[in-house]
Amino acid sequence: MSVLIDVLDAVKRGVPGERVGAYLGVDPGLADAALDHWVRLGIVTQSGDLQLGCTGCSGLNGGERVEHAPSCAGCPFSR
Repeated sequence: MSVLIDVLDAVKRGVPGERVGAYLGVDPGLADAALDHWVRLGIVTQSGDLQLGCTGCSGLNGGERVEHAPSCAGCPFSR
């Protein structure tokens, strides 16, 4: 597969945009460029662009669980 398709598949699986490069084992700049491509096409929307109070979630921070904001309630990514 191409990096473009791999990046799209990764974000569909819930991999945060800033971690896609590491997840796929590719250069982070290349992963960012592919992600920007999908954002420009309107296929992917970054959580910060939704303006719903979502700052994105990391799930874990240095091995410790992160306390999620009330605005995360019901979000499938805030497990």
